Amino acid sequence: MALGRSPTATIRSQETCLSGITTLFEAEREMPGIFIAPAVEVWERFVFLATPIGLQLRILALEVHMKRLTTANVIAIALLLLASITAGAESRLTSNAQRALQWLQCTQQQPNGQIGSGGNPIARSSEVAFGLAAAGQDASAMKTGAESLADYLKTAVSTDVGTNGELLLARASQPHAGPTAVVIAQLQAAKGTNGEYGADIFSDALAILGLRAAKQAVGPDAVTFLKDHQQADGGWSFAGDQYTDSNTTALVIQALLSDGVPSDDEAITHGFAYLQSVFGQGGFADTPGAAPDGNSDELAIQAIVAANQQTNQSWRSKLDQALTHLAGLQLGSGADAGAISNPYSKLFATTLAPAAFLLRPLTISGLAENAVPLLACSTTTTATPAPQPTPVTSSAATPPRLAQTGTSPEIRPSVAGLAVLLLGAVILMRSRRRARRR
Repeated sequence: MALGRSPTATIRSQETCLSGITTLFEAEREMPGIFIAPAVEVWERFVFLATPIGLQLRILALEVHMKRLTTANVIAIALLLLASITAGAESRLTSNAQRALQWLQCTQQQPNGQIGSGGNPIARSSEVAFGLAAAGQDASAMKTGAESLADYLKTAVSTDVGTNGELLLARASQPHAGPTAVVIAQLQAAKGTNGEYGADIFSDALAILGLRAAKQAVGPDAVTFLKDHQQADGGWSFAGDQYTDSNTTALVIQALLSDGVPSDDEAITHGFAYLQSVFGQGGFADTPGAAPDGNSDELAIQAIVAANQQTNQSWRSKLDQALTHLAGLQLGSGADAGAISNPYSKLFATTLAPAAFLLRPLTISGLAENAVPLLACSTTTTATPAPQPTPVTSSAATPPRLAQTGTSPEIRPSVAGLAVLLLGAVILMRSRRRARRR
């Protein structure tokens, strides 16, 4: 055999060559000239492969190749499983968002385009427009008559700071919901020398969220004002006193984050400590010791997502449980199918449900890139008046609660996928150990 190498070198050379061959192209790449070698050399190689050593090398090459295929198959199956589970979870959340939007359009939208027939229609309509933005839908697409939701928002006017904060959030997220300049000017004019925008902390936080959504600066005094009103337990209260609640706390956390306060800032971490104190029975309550409720779940969930706290296992578990708690609140049948059950007002609890299903916090604006189709109204659904909460006009008024919900979003599926990947890694390690023993 005229290869000019020792038998050991010859065996290693052939093993190296054959072990990785899967295509003719790769064979040529690893052994240049293999297909244009002189006939004698080709014959010598053929004869060599027919010898016991050659046959052993062929078997070794086949084993290596099969091990590679087995490892690749395990990894591929794991990735496919992870992708399918994740896609299934996302589709369920999308379906819930679609049904909530369908209920809002088909039973609550009025002929002039507004959502709801009383209370504070600007705030409720703005919340729905924000949900449509999360679904990648223009507010002009939602209408039951001649006027769309975008048409209503174009002409909406309010003097309330909190309502204008929500209106600005909607206009900053929707391309056809009206100009932002007038609302921006109103909010900026409302700001006091102490950094406060509204007559209460809740409205102040909404004003900051609206201005930041419109890419407007709020100034360090606004951030200082909010931080100065944080209470000893880590929470904030609607009126700025010691009676803290989770809804105001979660909204202030988002307002601070929207202005660039880092998630590890002391005010943020103390705020989450307060939210942890109101978590129990699988959900978030308004105050420590109370039963969990949908509205408190909603804003706490948005705060968790805004701060990216779901990367922490403890908060990921709370997020999972809270979303599961909210899963039973969306009605699955009847005239109000798609609405969020609430003893006070289904409308009040549902207007921000689409954004929640799609896991969009109030710190994000603009139309989502991936559009979620709107469901058509059935022939039996008609717009009906709905009870509304009292509008916020003073610090003594009941604070608005922005509702969020969802069926089980299956945050755990990613853990299942990682488990499969881990199984594949174990199989790979065992196969390598067996190869070394040989």
